Amino acid sequence: MRKLSPLLLGAIAAFLATMTLKAQTLKFADETFSLSGKDADAQKIENDFLLSGETENNWSQKLVLSRFPNATDVNTFANNLCLTVNTQRPGTGASVSKFGADCYVAYSTASALGGELSMVHRILIDPRGGVRMYVFVQRPSASKSGNNQATISRDDSIRALARLSPLAQLAHD
Repeated sequence: MRKLSPLLLGAIAAFLATMTLKAQTLKFADETFSLSGKDADAQKIENDFLLSGETENNWSQKLVLSRFPNATDVNTFANNLCLTVNTQRPGTGASVSKFGADCYVAYSTASALGGELSMVHRILIDPRGGVRMYVFVQRPSASKSGNNQATISRDDSIRALARLSPLAQLAHD
């Protein structure tokens, strides 16, 4: 029997892992998310984690993973992001919190659908180089009234991001 090359075996394993993970659901705080595939390029890699039953156009909570290969410092990246947010959207109150080697930037801003859009960014060093950022976003859902929608608090979002990021990394790789 002919042997398969290690490269071919690796490609098959990666393909099967990706196919398995696309059907996987992930827990974020008290919510369950499913992985939605997106196109990727060398500068920004993105995966969306949507609430079960929601589509790209009808979401109230979403997690996005991005990689910035040219960034070199977590603190500088977080401070620049915070400065940019506060400059472009005065009154958002973006602030940087540091926990260990990671930084978190949290703020609220006006949503295009009305109400507040809450965002928490977790910024950390990517082992492959650059900076990796996880962003958890909540916005009012068009299909739910603001009173009925349970929200995840800023502190709960930060704690949940710290727990979920390794799972999202596995799903992404």
